[in-house]
Amino acid sequence: MSGTLQASVVKDSASSTNNLALDASGNVTVGNNLTVTGTTTFTGGFSGALTAPAFIPSGSTVPTNGMYLSAANTLNLSTNTTNQVQISSAGIVTGTAGNLMLVQGTAVASTSGTSIDFTGIPSWVKKITVMLNVVSTNGSSIIEIRLGTGGVAEATGYNAIVGGSATASVARALTSTTGFVTAHVSTASDTYSGSVVFTNLNGNIWTCSGNLCDPFDGYAFSLSGVKTLGGVLNMVRVTTQNGTDTFDAGSINIQYE
Repeated sequence: MSGTLQASVVKDSASSTNNLALDASGNVTVGNNLTVTGTTTFTGGFSGALTAPAFIPSGSTVPTNGMYLSAANTLNLSTNTTNQVQISSAGIVTGTAGNLMLVQGTAVASTSGTSIDFTGIPSWVKKITVMLNVVSTNGSSIIEIRLGTGGVAEATGYNAIVGGSATASVARALTSTTGFVTAHVSTASDTYSGSVVFTNLNGNIWTCSGNLCDPFDGYAFSLSGVKTLGGVLNMVRVTTQNGTDTFDAGSINIQYE
């Protein structure tokens, strides 16, 4: 059976108000709650409260103000026809002014190799923390932290210094142009723990500040400095000054924001 039902008002016999009201422009007014068991597509707008088990946007076009999918599994919020917040498939929240959350790296065992690299750091990062946990090498070359661009760690142009003191010992200092030095003295039996923070000053200029210790030998170290990279930072390398001593204990990780 097919046909056309012509009516401007639909009302249940037990209702005191109109259930549905239609006008000549095709607008429909629902007198109370509307329950939809299937999939509903809105091509226009609506007013009032909308409740549903899930709201799943499907469009990739930036709305004036609203939610959309800029790519598969990437949720975006816009205002004034501009993307303001993005949530990636990995759960990383990024705003127009940069990342909105702290990203934890994957800890690496510093038990072998002459260097440990953390690569793929996003271009929006403004602060990086390098954390050392009882890190040791098999030689006497001092551990350095180097920053890199284009996947290559730079080994020149650093303006870095570290100061240290030990129990019943005179304080000493060491400068370096090849990287951010973590101690002024080192032996194969030394272990280092602590954090070093790199902060973006402007452009490709990065400042450094950190504190490390060798509690077993009673040493405490404080380091600082600055480095201007040749491009946008995307990696951090932990190595030694001579580049040949190998790591043999501990673990290293980074956080960035």
